[in-house]
Amino acid sequence: IRGLMGEQILNRCKAKEVENIATHILFEIKNKDWSMDSFMTLLSQRIEAETDVLTKALNQTLGGEFTEELAAKDAVFDKDFICFEQFVEANLYMRDDAISAKAKILWQILTANDLKLYIQSYESQITSFNHLLAELEREEIKPLMNDLLGVSNCLALLKDSAKDLANTYDRMKSKGDEDIELIAPSVQQKLIREIINNDLLPYLCVMANVNKQVYGDIKQKVEMCIEDLNIRIRARNACAKIA
Repeated sequence: IRGLMGEQILNRCKAKEVENIATHILFEIKNKDWSMDSFMTLLSQRIEAETDVLTKALNQTLGGEFTEELAAKDAVFDKDFICFEQFVEANLYMRDDAISAKAKILWQILTANDLKLYIQSYESQITSFNHLLAELEREEIKPLMNDLLGVSNCLALLKDSAKDLANTYDRMKSKGDEDIELIAPSVQQKLIREIINNDLLPYLCVMANVNKQVYGDIKQKVEMCIEDLNIRIRARNACAKIA
């Protein structure tokens, strides 16, 4: 993605790649004293704190044998939830007023139960989904889905993937002595990527235009880090398509 603020980190990156680039960017930032720039200081502190969380998530030992399986189940659940959500939203625009009215009722339930529950920690999203499902399966709500295009099928898939995720999480938790809530690395890497793409990059671009002497070098170094990462991501994606 190129524009006034340069190239952003692509969304096909891996959690370990985001950890590496965030560490590299922090190294470059800390080579200069930013104590006079409170916003730059705040951004670097946010990136550092969230990178620490990501590192712990990647290195978590609790139920380590399930880490890969849990991440895979979580990825399927995320896709199924987004698919279900988008089918409900699509039905809002059906030309049949009766169908769009039913879709509106479901959409209100979704928005009341947090549309982005899939970016929460494993335990939170399982709990949130179970609460949402209880709402959707109320006697007066469940029949509404039968008339909506694709919604019932999507919900069936979502229920299966949620069950798989919960079962794997429960098996993992039973292996540990500590009662801790784990953060999915995929969730954490997305948060860090958004801070870099949406906060750090735009700020550096604006400030480099205002004061190139102070901000030009760090802007260039951050953009070079991102460009190097994106080259690897594109190369990997191209190889995957050929395979």
